[in-house]
Amino acid sequence: MKSEESGLNAQDISLGEFIKLLVLKLDGKGVAMPFRNEEKWHTFFYGLKSNHDSKGRPTFLDGLFFDWDGPSPKCQDLSEYLQALHLNGFVSVANPRYDRLKVDDDVRNNADRFGLSVGDAALAEFLDGSVESARCAFA
Repeated sequence: MKSEESGLNAQDISLGEFIKLLVLKLDGKGVAMPFRNEEKWHTFFYGLKSNHDSKGRPTFLDGLFFDWDGPSPKCQDLSEYLQALHLNGFVSVANPRYDRLKVDDDVRNNADRFGLSVGDAALAEFLDGSVESARCAFA
């Protein structure tokens, strides 16, 4: 189990914690994150899962299952979590097209209360690299 003082590491971090950290960092950089069409999210996470040699790679990626019965990979767990972020108010999706995620202002202003601190330099490096990869993938 992780201690609150040490923060998250590559072995402890969950899909949900990783997505929240990623979304907060992407929003902070002004990256437009897709919502309605999740294909870019699935392709991005499939790339993370496939790159087994990355230093700081979270172990939860090994447990993600991607289905290929369409033109691109799709992970049901990822879809459900992205939808849950919207339903629980972590992100908002603006009318009229519902196509881009944006971190809710209250969440952004109180992000330090979520206990999402990275305590492992390797995971921090992986996360920073993932932010840059996502920026390119979502462009």
